[in-house]
Amino acid sequence: MPAAATPFDFNDFDAPVAAPAPIKMRTKPAVTYTQAELDDAIAEARKDAVKAIAAAEAIKQTALMDEIAARLNRSLDAENARIAQHVETLTAIAENIVTTFCADAGLARQGDIALGMVDRFLQASETRAEATLVIPAKTSKRCRARIEKALADREADHVAIVADKAMAQGDARLEWRGGAMAQSGDDIQEQIKALFSATRTKAPAKLARKDDEP
Repeated sequence: MPAAATPFDFNDFDAPVAAPAPIKMRTKPAVTYTQAELDDAIAEARKDAVKAIAAAEAIKQTALMDEIAARLNRSLDAENARIAQHVETLTAIAENIVTTFCADAGLARQGDIALGMVDRFLQASETRAEATLVIPAKTSKRCRARIEKALADREADHVAIVADKAMAQGDARLEWRGGAMAQSGDDIQEQIKALFSATRTKAPAKLARKDDEP
C-alpha cells in the first residue's frame, strides 16, 4: 500500500529566510609607534638622503676636477712645446753666431795659426829638416809678408811657403819628410756643431703636469 503523502503548505515560500550568522575573522592588532621612534626614523631618512646627495655631488666634483686637470695638462703640454721651440730657436741663433764668429776669427788669425804649426815643428825637430808651409792663396796675399818675417825672426829659412788655390779658407798644412800636420777650418765647425748638438740633447726642465706628481 503506498505511503500517504505529506501535505505541504505553499505559504512557506513567502516565509522570510533567516540571515546566516556572521563569520568571525581573526585580525592582528594595529601597530603603533611612539613619537620618539617616528622622529628617529625621520632623522635616519634625512641622513640617508644627505649621504646620497653628497655622493652624487662628489661624483660631479671629481668629474669636474678631472676635466680641469686635463685642460691644465693640455695647456702645460702646449707651453712646454712653446718653450722647446723657443730654446731651439735661440740655440740655432747662438750656433750661427758662434760659427760665424769662429770663421771670421779663423780667417783673421790664419797667419798666426800657420806660424803656430811652424813653432810646434821647430820645437819637435832636432835637425833643420826642410819643411813646406802650405796656405790658401788668399791667405798668402794677406799674410805672406808677415809670415816670412816671422820665419826670418825664428831663423827658420828651411821652411818654405807655398800658396794653394785649391785650399779652403781656414786651412793650413805643414809638410816635411816623413810627416805632416794640418789645421782645418772644417774641424772647428764640426767641433761647434758637436757642442751645440750636445746642448740640444739636454732638454730644458718641463713644467710639471698634474699626473706627473707622485
